[in-house]
Amino acid sequence: MHGNRVVGILFLTFCLIAGAWAQGGATGAINGKVEDAAGAAVSGAKVDVVSQATGLSSRQVTTDASGLFTAPLLPVGMYTVEISASGFATTKYDGITVRITETTRMTASLKPAAVKEVVEVQYEIPAVETTAATTGESLGSTTITTLPLATRNFQQLLTLSAGASSDLNGASQLGRGAVYIHVNGGREDNNNYLIEGISAADYAFGELTYTPLPNPDSIQEFKVSTSLYDASLGRNGGGNVNATLKSGQQNFHGDLWGYFRNTSLDADDYFLGKVVVKQNIFGGDFGGPVGAGAKLGFFYVNYQGTRQRSGDSPGTYINTSIPVLPAARDQNTLINTFFCGANCGGANPSSLPTCASDQPCIDSVALALLQISGTQFGNSGTGCGSSGTQPCLIPTVPGTPGFTNGQLDYGPLVLTDPGKFSDNQFTANWDRDFRAGKDHLAERFFWSDSDTFEPFGADSFGIQTGSPPGVNNLNFPLDVPLHSRFGSITETHTFTNALINEFRFGVNIISDRLNNQAPITNTQVGINLPTATGVNGQAGDPNIYRLQFGTWGFGAYPTQLQSALSDNLTFIDTLSWTHGPHQFRFGGELYHVALRRSLPIADNGLVYFARPSPHPPTSKPSSRGRLISAKVGAAWATTTIAFPAIPGSFRTTIA
Repeated sequence: MHGNRVVGILFLTFCLIAGAWAQGGATGAINGKVEDAAGAAVSGAKVDVVSQATGLSSRQVTTDASGLFTAPLLPVGMYTVEISASGFATTKYDGITVRITETTRMTASLKPAAVKEVVEVQYEIPAVETTAATTGESLGSTTITTLPLATRNFQQLLTLSAGASSDLNGASQLGRGAVYIHVNGGREDNNNYLIEGISAADYAFGELTYTPLPNPDSIQEFKVSTSLYDASLGRNGGGNVNATLKSGQQNFHGDLWGYFRNTSLDADDYFLGKVVVKQNIFGGDFGGPVGAGAKLGFFYVNYQGTRQRSGDSPGTYINTSIPVLPAARDQNTLINTFFCGANCGGANPSSLPTCASDQPCIDSVALALLQISGTQFGNSGTGCGSSGTQPCLIPTVPGTPGFTNGQLDYGPLVLTDPGKFSDNQFTANWDRDFRAGKDHLAERFFWSDSDTFEPFGADSFGIQTGSPPGVNNLNFPLDVPLHSRFGSITETHTFTNALINEFRFGVNIISDRLNNQAPITNTQVGINLPTATGVNGQAGDPNIYRLQFGTWGFGAYPTQLQSALSDNLTFIDTLSWTHGPHQFRFGGELYHVALRRSLPIADNGLVYFARPSPHPPTSKPSSRGRLISAKVGAAWATTTIAFPAIPGSFRTTIA
C-alpha cells in the first residue's frame, strides 16, 4: 500500500514538473530573468506587470536568488513590464505580448542608476514558443479582422495551424459557410472547442455546424493546439480550439463596419447564368471604463447582423436529369406515352391494374403526384391542377416524352431559387479589479439567433450533421432555426505573489431544429401517412413520403420534427504555485451535460423504387401490385403507386 502511494506521488510530481511552464485554459504567462549589464543575476528586483489596455497592474512579483520571475494566469493581451531594483535604473519593457495557453519568455538587462533614471525599452517577443512542446498557432485580433473572410467566420482561419486541414469554403454559401476541421487526420468530432477556456462544443453532433460563433471583431485571440498539449486541454484527442473575447480598455473606443456583396457585381455562373447573391453584414462595438477612473471596471459590447440571399449555395439550386413528362398530364396521355407496349419500347398496358369499365389506369396516388400543381421547381408545364391549366409540381423538362430505342428519355433540369439567412448576435463583457487588484472578476456573455431557409434543402440524412444537400434531387424546402447562448464568469484571486487561484464557471446552450416546409401535403395526393395525426400531443406530419428513383429523389427530408437542445455547465479551478525556478499547477474540471434530442428515423417514410423485371408480366397483377413496404413508427399502411421512372412498369407499395 505504501509503495503504491509513493508511485502515485512520484507520478503526480512528474506530471506537474513536465507541464511547469505550460498554460492551459484561456490565459498565458510571462517568465523571465533579470540581469545587470555584466549578465549577473539580479535578485530581489520588483517586477510590475501592467496591462496596456486598462493601465492597471495585473501582477507584482519579485525575482528569486537566480534573478528569475514568473507571472502566471494572465489574461491574453499586451503588457508593460516595469522592473526596479536598488542601485539600478527603473526599466520599462513595452509591447510584451501574452498569447493564449503560451508562456512568454524575456530577459531584462538593468543599467546602474545615475541620479534618477527611467529607461524605456521596446522589447520584441520571439514568434516561436520555446517554453512548451505544444504545437499550434495563435492569431491575434489584428490578424483575424484584416484577413479576408467571405462569411465573417473566424473558424475558416483554423487551418493556418500546422496539422489542421479543411475543405475550401464556398464564398457564396449561406450562413457561416462550411467549416470541417481535421487535425492530424482525425475526425472532426475528435476536436475540442473552447471559448474563454469553457467548452463550447455541440454535444448533439460534435462538429462546428452549430457551435457558438462570435464575429471576428469580438475575438481577442484564438489558438489551435494540434498536439502535445497539457492535461488542462484534455477531453478530446484531436485539436483544441480556444478563443478569448475582447474586454474594455482605459479609453473609450468604438467601431462601425459594413460588408456587402451584390448580384450586379458578380460574373455569370457557367451553368446557372446570373445567380442572385446578396450579402449585407453590419455591426459595431464599443468599450471603455465604467465610472470615473474605471472605478466600476471596464465594459465591452458588440453587435453584428447578417442578411443573406444566395442562389449559389447548396440547397438553393438543382442540376440534374429527370424523365421527360408530357405537358398534358391526363391519365390517357400518360398511359399512351409510357405504356405503349412494343410499338415505342414502353411498358405493356396490360401491366396496369384495371379500373372502371375494365380499362387500364394509373394508381390514384401516382396520378395525383403527376397532376398536382405547384411552383416549387419552377413554372413548368400548364397541364396540372384542378383546371388542367396550372404549372406542374413535377416539372416538364426539355425533350420528347416517352422512349428512344427502348430507353426512357431524360431531360435536364437546371434551376436556382435564392435561399435566405439571417443572424443577430450580441456580446457583452465586463471586467473589474477588487481589493487593490488582489481579486479580478471577468464576465463574458454571447447571444445569437439565426435562421437558414433553403428552397431545396430537405435532402436525405446527411443534412442533420451539416452535410450539403445534393444537387441531383428534387428536394422540398428546409428551415433551420438556431439559438446559441454562452456565458462565463472568471474569478482570479492572488493569495501571495507566488500563489494564485483561478476559478471559472461557464454555461453553453445550443438549440436547433430541422423543419420541413411542405409545398404539398399527404392528404392532397391521397397518401395515408400514419404520422399525419401526430402522437403524444405533437402536431402531425403534413409531408409526403421521400421517394427515390434511382439517380434522383423527390420529396421532403425523411425525418420531421427533428430537434436538439444541449446545455452544459462547466466548473474549472486552477491553482498556480511558483517556488524558486519551479512552477506547479493543480486543478480540476467538472462538466454537467444535458442533451435532449428528438431524432425519429424516417417517420414520414423513405421509399426506394427498384428496377422491375425486364420482361413484361403475362398476366395482370392485382390492384395492390408488388409489395415493398416501409415501416413507419408502429403502424403499417399500404397504397400502390405506379411511376414510369425506367422502361417497364414501376409499381410498389409504400407505407
